[in-house]
Amino acid sequence: MSHQDSYLQYVKQIAPKIDVGSLSRITNIIENTLWENANSSSDWNNVAVVALTEAERYSSEMETRALYLEMAFDALNNALELEQHPLCAAHLALIHSMIGETQRAIEIAFNAFINTLQLADENTNTDSQYLVYLFPQQGLSKSDYQLTQAALYTQNSYQQALVVLSQVLCSSQLVFYNAVGRRFLQLAAQVIPNSANIALKLGIASLMANEWEGMLHLHRAKQLAPYSSVTHQALYLAYRAFNQIETANYWLKLSQELYQQNPQSSDWQWTQLKSDNAFTYVPFEGLTMAVEPSLRSIVTSVLIGEGEWFEKEMEFWRHFIKPGMTVIDVGANAGVYTFSAALQVGSEGRVLAVEPFSSCVNYLTETCRVNKLSQVTVCSGAASNFNGTVKLLLHNANEMNEVISSEAAANMPNASFEEAECFTLDSLVEREKFERVDILKIDAENHELAVLEGSTKILSEMAPVILYENIAGSKGSNYQVAEYLNKLGYQLFRYQPYLQNLIPINSLEEIQGNLNLIAFPRS
Repeated sequence: MSHQDSYLQYVKQIAPKIDVGSLSRITNIIENTLWENANSSSDWNNVAVVALTEAERYSSEMETRALYLEMAFDALNNALELEQHPLCAAHLALIHSMIGETQRAIEIAFNAFINTLQLADENTNTDSQYLVYLFPQQGLSKSDYQLTQAALYTQNSYQQALVVLSQVLCSSQLVFYNAVGRRFLQLAAQVIPNSANIALKLGIASLMANEWEGMLHLHRAKQLAPYSSVTHQALYLAYRAFNQIETANYWLKLSQELYQQNPQSSDWQWTQLKSDNAFTYVPFEGLTMAVEPSLRSIVTSVLIGEGEWFEKEMEFWRHFIKPGMTVIDVGANAGVYTFSAALQVGSEGRVLAVEPFSSCVNYLTETCRVNKLSQVTVCSGAASNFNGTVKLLLHNANEMNEVISSEAAANMPNASFEEAECFTLDSLVEREKFERVDILKIDAENHELAVLEGSTKILSEMAPVILYENIAGSKGSNYQVAEYLNKLGYQLFRYQPYLQNLIPINSLEEIQGNLNLIAFPRS
């Protein structure tokens, strides 16, 4: 495929309604690029952009994808040696973001963003010679590509850079967790003011942080995308949280009317639940998933705002799990990993969802019921290193709920607790008569070591691959688990998305900064 055909095909895919004038300008840029003898920053940028579009085509051939990505990386470094053009820096940051190097991406993007503001303001020349790449799976929704095509193809290259830099800064890994992410969303909302997707995420992220001005952003998202199910649902849940029941019911009734026009769409299934229901529905991987009816919940907020789970290891999870496998999900919460696995193992496989918190157990059970997932078994209780009962500390966001000692609980007189049965995974697997466990996921809020200590038979006889949470809240990296697995003969890896690489961890220092790690038995 020629350079022209490759890039034009990509543009038509992400912005199918792009106007003839923009296509003509893009064709002109392609024809004026020195592809074989690049000697300017725009030439090298365009080489990189076409390499990125080619890499996207090779979704099942990772060696070829890696070659194109390396070509793009080298071309952008060549461009930046000639001229520190912000669009080249933006594309470089985007590559780092695509392969999971978030911190490096942010460093490049934020510095370039600030340094580009004056250049974009003073430069009025719209005859840009730079092609632009937008990674389809990050930052902007499909509708936003159409909304931003004018910014991408009719403005100057500095304004183009601000759009791509905004995309990098809108990464969901940052947006839903801290104040820095919300700052980046604020910047993006100024650069792309007509983005319903950014307004929605900014509204949700603000409300999660108890910043009530988030309501303004949700209403802005509704104005920009008046028929969006996720925006209606966010408004309904927000007003419900404020106990403004009349207004919440207004949004529910309006949404029910829109459901009548789309009765087959899973996007609107939540409208069929009662206003005081203990859960709401969100679509996930073609399923209808029951989740907490509150934007305090990280799962609920991320799935409404992103339509996808944000952890890069989810890509590994989907590619590794095969039909017929047996999967255990410890700390299943509402079931993002559980139900993704259920789709992969199929009717011949098994998924065991272990979850101690009663509300989450109800969500898991409802999702199994409504989707008829007989391959999933919901096990109510906490996996640990003994059989008995444990105390559970409840937080505002149920994802932060944790097993806690009786001594610690005694020092928290105003906290909320539950009690739950606890058991070893070895006893649970024996009870369920599992003959194999192919992959074990553990997200137990710093209780991972106890879970492993209660799984010695599983680890020695079945040797499952283990995906576990390395960083729980503010507790830092889980060195004890890493040392324990190393002693058992496991090799630790961090996952590199997009290229689907497993990168070995060879020292305890290397586990720092990784939210999740993957352990393979060395044999």
